[in-house]
Amino acid sequence: MSVEPVWSGLVEIACDESGFSGSNLLDPDTRVFTHASLQLGPAEARRAVEELRERSRYVAGEYKSARLFKQRPALTWLLGPDGPLLGRAAVQLTDKYFLLAGRLTALFAGGLDYRTGTSLDADEPARRTALALHQHDYGDSWWALLQSFIDLLRSKNRTMYDERMADFLAVASGFDPGEVDFTVRRPPLDALRDRLFDDRTLLPPLEVLIPALVETTLHWYADGNAVAMVHDEQSALTVHRIAQVNLLMDDAPLELRQTDSRTDPRVQLADLLAGSARQIATAELNGHGDPALTALLAPYLTPHPIWADDASWARLTAL
Repeated sequence: MSVEPVWSGLVEIACDESGFSGSNLLDPDTRVFTHASLQLGPAEARRAVEELRERSRYVAGEYKSARLFKQRPALTWLLGPDGPLLGRAAVQLTDKYFLLAGRLTALFAGGLDYRTGTSLDADEPARRTALALHQHDYGDSWWALLQSFIDLLRSKNRTMYDERMADFLAVASGFDPGEVDFTVRRPPLDALRDRLFDDRTLLPPLEVLIPALVETTLHWYADGNAVAMVHDEQSALTVHRIAQVNLLMDDAPLELRQTDSRTDPRVQLADLLAGSARQIATAELNGHGDPALTALLAPYLTPHPIWADDASWARLTAL
C-alpha cells in the first residue's frame, strides 16, 4: 500500500477486542478474536448503554457482553436497524489457528512479515500454502508443529531459541505435508533468531491484535480520513508498536490513545459489540450458529478477515 492522501477530515473511532489470549493462539476456548470499532459521540453512546440497561433491567456494575448475550431482545436491538450501531460500526474477525498457519508459511516462503494475512499481504503463494495446510486433516502432527512453532517464538533469549529450534526441527521432521509445497529449512529459522533479538522493527509475531488494528484502520481510512482511535487499555498497544503499525501501512494516519471502558461509553459499546460478535462467529465456525443473530452481525463485518473457513464465512456474510 502506497498512498499520498488528501485528508477530507478526521474520523474518531472507539475500539475494543474480545478473545485475547496473549501468545496462546491454540487456546480452543478463544479461537476467534474480534476487534470492534464504532463512530458515535460520547453522549449518544451513553444513551445507548442506558437503553441497554433499561431493556435488560440491569443497573449494577459495568454492562458486559456476557450479560448482553443472555438478553436477546437487548442484543437484537443493539445490532438491528433500530439500534445505534448499524452503518456506524465494524467488526474484524480473526481465526487464530489460520493466523498462526500464515505466520508459519510466511517464514519459510520468504520471511516473516506482519502484513501476512491482512489485506496488505502481497505474498499470495504463502497464503495459499497456509490455507492448504490449515484445511487439510493432518491429525496430531499438524498441531504439534504449530505448538512447537509457538514455543520457538516465545523464546526469551538466543540460547533458549536454539534449544527450541532443535525441538521444532525434530517435530517438523515428522510432519508430512503431502502434496502441499511446504518445506521447513534451517536458514529462515536462523534469520528469524537474529530478527527476534536484534531487529526492533519486528512486531511480535504472535500478537493477534496488531493485524486486526491494521484492518480496522484501513476500513475507516478508506475515504481518505485520518483515523484517531480511542481504545480500551491493552498492554500490546505501546507507543512504539503504534509507530511500527504506521510504518507498516506506509504512514497511513493512525493516532491512538487508551482509556478504561468503564469511563468511556463508546468503548463500552465497542466491548459489547466485540464480545457479542465473537460468540456469534464462533458458533458459526463450529457449525451451530443462530441464523437470526448471524444475519444481524453480517452488515458489520469488514471484508478482509483472517478467516479460512469458507462455509462459515458464507453464512456470516449472507445478507
